[in-house]
Amino acid sequence: MPDPIYIEVLTSPNCVHSPKAMRVARMAVMRSGDAIILREVSIASAEGADRAEALRVEATPAIMINGAIAYVGVPTLGALRRMVSETVAKEKERNSYFF
Repeated sequence: MPDPIYIEVLTSPNCVHSPKAMRVARMAVMRSGDAIILREVSIASAEGADRAEALRVEATPAIMINGAIAYVGVPTLGALRRMVSETVAKEKERNSYFF
């Protein structure tokens, strides 16, 4: 079984676009056949503020896939699904080198 893909959505309680980014991410996860773990991280929490600082994120929402910033703002469902598919393909390629 391949490793799961981790999607984090960095949100802010004051950002009007953060809820939409979470909806798009949830739809992408529901429509995907891949193992995806979705997590919302609010910059209002200490963990979220530290995460934003470490990644140098200056705007929300920001979407990270497997720990790397993939998109800042609200992607379309199709765009997010393509980003996830590309990550899955890279992970399969990376894992194919092991014997």
